[in-house]
Amino acid sequence: MVTTRSATRVVSDDSTKAMALNPGRLVPQASDTSDEDSEDPDIAPRHVKKRPRKSGQRTKTKLKRRGRLDLMPTMNLDILFHVRLKPTNSLREAHELIQILSFLLPMDLLNLSRTSKDFRNLLLQRSSASAWKTARLQVDDLPDCPQHEVVRSVLWPLRARYCPKCIGENTLDQWSSQSRVPWTVNLSSYDLPHAIIYGTGRPKQLFLKKAFDEVLAEYSKTPADEMAALLSKKRKHAAEVMKHAEQCQQWSQSVASSRKHELDAIRRGRQDDIVTRLTEAGYKPELDYVDRFWLQDHLGTLFKEPKPLNQKSWDRMRTDLITALDVVRIRRIEDKVYGPRRQTLMDEYKKYLQHPPPSDAAFDLMPHAVDVAEFDPFRVLIKSPESATITSTSFVSAFQQLPDFVSSWRAKIDHEFLDTIRCPESQGDSGKQKDVDYLQLATAVFVVESGSDRRLLMYPEVLSWPGFIAPASVSILDELYLLQVKQFGCRMWSAVRHLPRISVFEGTAAVVQAASLDPKTTRREDMDGLDARFACGKCSTLGRKVVMTWDMAVMHSYRLHRDLQPEEIKWTIIEGDELENVKDYEKEAKPPVKADTIVYCALCQHHVRDALSLAFIQNHLAEIHGIPSNKAEQGIHYIADRNSTSVISMVVDSDGKVSNHADHRLVPSYSSGVEILYWKSHLV
Repeated sequence: MVTTRSATRVVSDDSTKAMALNPGRLVPQASDTSDEDSEDPDIAPRHVKKRPRKSGQRTKTKLKRRGRLDLMPTMNLDILFHVRLKPTNSLREAHELIQILSFLLPMDLLNLSRTSKDFRNLLLQRSSASAWKTARLQVDDLPDCPQHEVVRSVLWPLRARYCPKCIGENTLDQWSSQSRVPWTVNLSSYDLPHAIIYGTGRPKQLFLKKAFDEVLAEYSKTPADEMAALLSKKRKHAAEVMKHAEQCQQWSQSVASSRKHELDAIRRGRQDDIVTRLTEAGYKPELDYVDRFWLQDHLGTLFKEPKPLNQKSWDRMRTDLITALDVVRIRRIEDKVYGPRRQTLMDEYKKYLQHPPPSDAAFDLMPHAVDVAEFDPFRVLIKSPESATITSTSFVSAFQQLPDFVSSWRAKIDHEFLDTIRCPESQGDSGKQKDVDYLQLATAVFVVESGSDRRLLMYPEVLSWPGFIAPASVSILDELYLLQVKQFGCRMWSAVRHLPRISVFEGTAAVVQAASLDPKTTRREDMDGLDARFACGKCSTLGRKVVMTWDMAVMHSYRLHRDLQPEEIKWTIIEGDELENVKDYEKEAKPPVKADTIVYCALCQHHVRDALSLAFIQNHLAEIHGIPSNKAEQGIHYIADRNSTSVISMVVDSDGKVSNHADHRLVPSYSSGVEILYWKSHLV
């Protein structure tokens, strides 16, 4: 037994005799001695002479150290280990002393032994084995220790515990081709305890090197006639070890499983408590929207920690969690509340566009639904409180006000568009047109460039250029932005989102001048009403004129002659019999419009992003307007986009005969998807 400080106390002869007569009495009674009479320095109080304090000197208060366990190992072992004393002649019954270490688990004793040297010296002595035995009894179904062994390992068959480095130094792998055991005797895997380890690659069957060397040494000393008995003994011992290892492994797994279930229950309780508190705070809709995986990702270990939720932990996470859920609330409302309302608006807007515009509102281009949703009457309805019920009838009043808002919208985007136009360097800023009436002129034809994309577009179709409504590239994830783009398929109209280079195509003025009209005052409808045909001076030869409509002439100038100065082309208007022959040819030999030609419905109000291929518009005419595809006529039921070519160029010879201009062909533009006139040596 450990010799403790209390056991080495100096006592008087009378005290020694008393303890001999009464071994159960370890502490003197009050009648025997007192703190004042005790000579034991650990018990008797120390009388320290007080030093006189100098004037002005501050008294230093020395705090007493309480709660220390330093002296615990010095306590009597009978007290620590709760030993039952045997009765003697002078003691009729045993006294049960203070219970301390007898109720600890083996792991608690192990941890306690690591707290200080005193505890280590006390608990790791052979005399303390009873404490460990009592501690093992506290664990259900724990197999007893093997005889004459001290088990400290997780490799139960080997009764050893190694790090990755040490396991290679202290074991042999029987199944390894590089370190195969040279069996010099008839020794099998059943003769020694072995552990099978599964991991990446093939499994390993490990023996302890020390045990193997001991077996070889023992075999070498054993006579041949005793070898069978020795092998039987070794195999029996190995079988007992393996059986015990299996019991330990099963117990270890059961403890781990039980602990896992216990920790999982604590985690679920903690998570349920967090959800309950957030629900009480009014965030149940947000939790249903993002589910618990969001909480797990956001809180991390705070959400999965196997500890009950206390007020301190909740206060630590609450502020950040509520802030994050407020953001989720905005996204949820945008998606689940505003989203269905915007979809209702889109459905009603489609119906609105299918009817002729009001008599007092003549618009050549209507906005997309994404812009309509931001007009005040519609925005108020969409963003009304979550409890409000919004149906299709809720938008009736808003649609009645729509023409006024479309006028304001058109004026706004027209000015934005004009601000982006780059004037010729020769004219400088003085040549920049800021009056929206300029956009109605026939010369309002623009070259739009954005990166490698370059197009010639007329007004108002230029306002439908994809760059004005295409989603902007974002460097960070904007969920509200993505929700809106996903629903509408585009963004609100903006002339500055992609910052295109927009310039006026100067070649249009030469075509207008060829009709003896002033480019500064001639409007598009004036050129359309003129119904003239023009011959290209660069492509025409003697006795052969290349003829086309005025908008085709503008397209022709850009595609084939944009490197020339406008005055070098010299357009001429054709008249008389030649003009009549050209128009007759157009009526009789007009080529059919291809299925991928870009057109828009003539029975609906023209709006941003309504120009689609002929095949889609034919389906629209059949489903919405009840007009079969074989009955749909160009100019009546659908209109070719002004930036597509519906009439090819023609050739008029000296006899007045008209034919197709075979040197040109119609192909889709790689950048716009529109049928355009294309010359072999030029790309858009």
